[in-house]
Amino acid sequence: ELQRAHEQEKLLLAESHQRSQEALQETIDALNSQLKSFQEKMKRVEESLLSRDYKKHIEEHGSPSPFWEQELESLHFVIEMKNEHIHGLDKKLLNLETVVEQNLLLEEKVKTLQQENEDLHARTQNHLIMSRQLSEELVAARGALEKESQLREQARREKEELLYRVLRGEDASPFAVPPDVPLVAT
Repeated sequence: ELQRAHEQEKLLLAESHQRSQEALQETIDALNSQLKSFQEKMKRVEESLLSRDYKKHIEEHGSPSPFWEQELESLHFVIEMKNEHIHGLDKKLLNLETVVEQNLLLEEKVKTLQQENEDLHARTQNHLIMSRQLSEELVAARGALEKESQLREQARREKEELLYRVLRGEDASPFAVPPDVPLVAT
């Protein structure tokens, strides 16, 4: 029973050891990746113009103390990081400029469409005014036509009455009919 408990504890310890080893390996891999990234950045810094100028300065004037050398390397690294940040901001600025240009184009289109809308509104108002005027003229023309129709009807009745009187021989009309005027109108 002790041996079995020992074997079980041994297995648990082996599994725990395996998990710890895997976790440590992941941590090591992550740190190696960060180290590689850092080394690449340092390499870029060393290859940068400031680094070349620094090396040239060292060749001409001798090496500064290790503290100042470390400070300069740190400053080079910070400068490189700031340059990358500036490049990112430049890209954002270019994108914003593109958006601004697109907005200006859209604003111009909006202004054009508003102007067209106002023109169409003015034309609609003009058409409404003209339609009202034509309606009023039509009503006036109908009224005049109605009046003229009534006057014609009255004139026709008077003519018939006069014709009737003339044919019957009554001379009650206030005016004399000239002999060359036909009595029946066509």
